[in-house]
Amino acid sequence: MKMHIAIEKLRDVLRRQHKAIATESTYVYWLRHYVTALTVMPAGLSSEQKLEWFLTDLARRRDLSANSQNQALNAVLFFYKEVLRQPLQGVDALRAKRPVRLRHAPTIPETQALLQTIRDRSRYPTNLIARLIYGCGLRVTEPLNLRIKDLNFDKLELFLVGAKGGKDRVVALPKILVPELVQQMKFAENIWQRDRQNKIPVTLPHQLAAKYPEYQFGWPWAWLFPAHNTCFHPRTHQEVRYRMHEAHVQRAVRDARRKLGISVLPHELRHGYATHSMGNGVNPRAIQLAMGHSSLETTMGYLHSESLSVKSPLETVLAAQTPLKSQPQNGI
Repeated sequence: MKMHIAIEKLRDVLRRQHKAIATESTYVYWLRHYVTALTVMPAGLSSEQKLEWFLTDLARRRDLSANSQNQALNAVLFFYKEVLRQPLQGVDALRAKRPVRLRHAPTIPETQALLQTIRDRSRYPTNLIARLIYGCGLRVTEPLNLRIKDLNFDKLELFLVGAKGGKDRVVALPKILVPELVQQMKFAENIWQRDRQNKIPVTLPHQLAAKYPEYQFGWPWAWLFPAHNTCFHPRTHQEVRYRMHEAHVQRAVRDARRKLGISVLPHELRHGYATHSMGNGVNPRAIQLAMGHSSLETTMGYLHSESLSVKSPLETVLAAQTPLKSQPQNGI
């Protein structure tokens, strides 16, 4: 099958299954690499052996992360199973191991300094968004994906719809942020009113726009943090209003951390939420639900205090040590 035909068939299946645009881009990227690799593989290999050869070749490249290799595997497996209808079985290849690392969380003083230093960037409320990330334990894109309908000020709740893994969850909204969020809603309403007059819709997930076309212009579905400019949808090529890009948040945090001389990434504010909550005695199970972890083991990875509670035997050994008598040197 020629590459352009394979890619078009892959795109068609991904869109019929309502996969995210980011997933489509990733799968197409790796399918291109796989089809290119087929041209240099030894002859006579089975489909499973071809994939093993491809993954082993990727694993030998030290600059390629284990996460990227997993993406490549999932993309090719999806292509064989869903497009070619030829599921692969028993793929055995050299794979890079995912390193086990401690999650770095900023200290409370670092968090305070960072949140005070972050400045709004490109006329976007990046400081407010950073406080939402830390205050609610959100991933960087989660506050940006909020619609007007996802905020409940009466119950102080945020609804995160279709988050990582397609899972929905609800988190507590810090009361201190409500006044600024109300102001942000007024700003978003002005953009929504203008778009409605100009018949510019917002992007909607899956096939909602086709099933409920009025939602594209409904206030509940308007973005809380809309982009300043419209864009063209990569699939429909229709002019739409999308939400602000996460790059604005990442650059605002970068500028603040450089000014302070500390090392904190936007996602590490989420780590800070978990670590500081555990330090305050919050039930790990509650933190797991708030952060959307599938496993409690993932949440417990933030609990470093258990290892820190182990007292080193060095002090005990040295305290009980008998002082050594000084030995004469060179017979003196």
